[in-house]
Amino acid sequence: MKLENARVAVLVENMYQELELWYPVLRLREAGVEVTIVGPIAGEVYASKLGYPAVAEAGIDDVTADDFDAVVVPGGFSPEYLRRNPAIVDLVRSIDARGDTVAAICHAGWLLATADIVQGRKVTSVPVIKDDVIHAGGEWQNEPVVVDGNLITSQLPNDLPAFLLEIINSLENRPERDEPERDRPARTLPASSAVYREPALLKNRAAAPGSANYRAYAVRSGA
Repeated sequence: MKLENARVAVLVENMYQELELWYPVLRLREAGVEVTIVGPIAGEVYASKLGYPAVAEAGIDDVTADDFDAVVVPGGFSPEYLRRNPAIVDLVRSIDARGDTVAAICHAGWLLATADIVQGRKVTSVPVIKDDVIHAGGEWQNEPVVVDGNLITSQLPNDLPAFLLEIINSLENRPERDEPERDRPARTLPASSAVYREPALLKNRAAAPGSANYRAYAVRSGA
């Protein structure tokens, strides 16, 4: 597949790890790939672990697995939030079932475990969640990057250059999609910028009226 024809979803939620989201987004765009930052709600701002904002260019209800040739799952604590969203879990599972690229780094192994796609496969992750991956049936490897077919996993931010090399190789080795005029992923916003103007602040609110469960959300500090 020509990289300019490839379409990749990068998933975002609150408490994402800064480099593990923005490095793939910017590196893939540099290579000519069409990248869409997908979060639970289009246009919502999501705060990294350090308050670095990212705006979802599409909501999970705006897209389907058919819109993408690959999905990248950053780490941080965001995979814990991502795995609670059935539509996001289904997106990852569906892309994997089709044999297209699923790439996950650091704590993103949590989402892979929930999607039930690591059984009997060689994978890695940040070592602290090694047991979670093993209990999900994965054959955990203590390597910076592990490739098992269409599944690419990596450990830490220092491993991002090798991680992205494998993602790009995977895309280039895939055949072109059959649909010559595929509908483009729904996007309510222009490409999200990595320009840092103000931090995003993480707050909490009840998941529903009267609920004892709380949901993290982010606002820009000037809002």
